[in-house]
This record gives sequence, C-alpha cells and structure tokens, in this order.
Amino acid sequence: MTRNYILLSLLILFSLAANAQRSDLSGEKNAQSLYLEGGGPGLVTINYEQRFKGQTGFGFRAGMGGYGAGKSGVFTVPVGINYITGSESQFAEIGAGICPVSISAHNKYFDNTSSTIVAYFNFGYRYQPIKKGWSYRVFLSPLLTSEGLIPFYGGASIGIKF
Repeated sequence: MTRNYILLSLLILFSLAANAQRSDLSGEKNAQSLYLEGGGPGLVTINYEQRFKGQTGFGFRAGMGGYGAGKSGVFTVPVGINYITGSESQFAEIGAGICPVSISAHNKYFDNTSSTIVAYFNFGYRYQPIKKGWSYRVFLSPLLTSEGLIPFYGGASIGIKF
C-alpha cells in the first residue's frame, strides 16, 4: 500500500512540475512555493504550492512526508486548497484538504497498522515576499480523523517562493 502512495505522490509532483510555468491571462506568473513543514496534516513534509491566478487568492498544495525507518513508520500525502489574503508580504491563510496516511507495522506511536484518510483545515499567518525569496507560515490545523476531531493541532513551515 505504501508503494501505491509513493507512486501517487510522484505522479502528482511530476504533474505539478509540468504545469509550473503557468501564468494568468495578464501574463503575470502565478506565485509558487516549495517548503518544508513540521506539524500540520502530514507530520513532516515537503510541499509544492501554487496560486491559481496571480500572487494571492485561491491556490493548491501537494506534498509528501511522514516519519519512520525500515519497516515501521508513517507515510503521508497532504493535498488541499487554500486562500490567502493580505497586503505587502503579510497574509492570512485559510484552507482545507485531505491527507492519505499509511501506517506501517510495529509503530510505537499508533495502535493500528493500516491506511486511512485524514481531513484537515488550516488557519494561519504567512509571510511571503512580493517577488522571490524566503517565506514562512505558522498555523492551526484541526484534524478530522476516524476517531474524531483533534482541534488544537498546528505547525510551521519555511520555504522559498519562486
């Protein structure tokens, strides 16, 4: 099952890379970022993000990550839609998505060994330069799992806008 998640993740990332040079109708290049996230729906992930149009507004993210070694661990693939609004380089962010999770055997942090899908929401602050450069985010990310709601979960990320 983990192999299927890895193949799906690579397919998504290659599709995003092929579409990376997209621009809106005015010729302005859509904002794109690559970032490392700790916490959040995917535990520890690397993510690609792009605005649908311009530098703000609606966009999408896709990533992969997790933790573990050998035959034990967690593999995650967070994907979602978000909206950023603000001025200059200071933005508020709101979003939602899903995160397929594959849990391998012998993991001391989880009781089960299976695959599941977690729904998540994002509410946060983002510093993102107008042009290119370093960006960072801090956010609250409630999770909706098969066991119920985890309301006070969050994370942070650092990355580069290009």
